[in-house]
Amino acid sequence: MANPATTAPPLAVKWRKLAEARCAATGERLTPARLAAYAELLASDKPVSAYELIALLEDRQQRKIAPLTVYRHLDFLIRVGLVHRLESTQSYMPCDRPDHQHESQYLLCSSCGRAVEVASKPLDSLLRKIANQNEFRPQNTVVEIRGLCERCAASESD
Repeated sequence: MANPATTAPPLAVKWRKLAEARCAATGERLTPARLAAYAELLASDKPVSAYELIALLEDRQQRKIAPLTVYRHLDFLIRVGLVHRLESTQSYMPCDRPDHQHESQYLLCSSCGRAVEVASKPLDSLLRKIANQNEFRPQNTVVEIRGLCERCAASESD
């Protein structure tokens, strides 16, 4: 059986240290299997579904991996703030700023599937204000904006 720590894609020292720091701060354990799942997400240029992640891990590790195992890895990575779940596509992407808790907004390209995490303090403030005015306590705020990225928009106009 392959060792996940040696069969993961290369993980930049910066991202590994951030992951280790997030886990230490939350009292969680960063196992080689969790690290391998995180590395696959970081290596992808677009959000990845759980089943796509399973296929990536199985291909790299040359063994079958139970879906429940991968869902547990993803739940862990979300819990410690390393990964976000995109609700509309039911896919996962690494957090651009895992060094602190934050709400994010996402720009999702309908053509190529790429996603960009953005942060807007004014939008966060507006959403909090609207929730407060309605005596509502949000547990999670996800804003996803679909459209075309610059590259896809340019190729469409050609």
